[in-house]
Amino acid sequence: MQTCYQCGNELEPGYLFSTKDGALSFADEVPSSFENARHAPGFVELTAPKIGGRTTLAADICRKCRRIVIDY
Repeated sequence: MQTCYQCGNELEPGYLFSTKDGALSFADEVPSSFENARHAPGFVELTAPKIGGRTTLAADICRKCRRIVIDY
């Protein structure tokens, strides 16, 4: 059992997922649609693009704190 680092509540397992043709990324700020996202400050590619299917990552959720915990 994993617990939330914020409140100590039990985390529920599940999945974080994208739109059907998207990939998941993280950055310090969201780039405009005209910029190459890879050039955004702090960019980290969490998953590669996946053509023809949803991109998923196993994740745990704390519904009380509204936090999602993922390993990538």
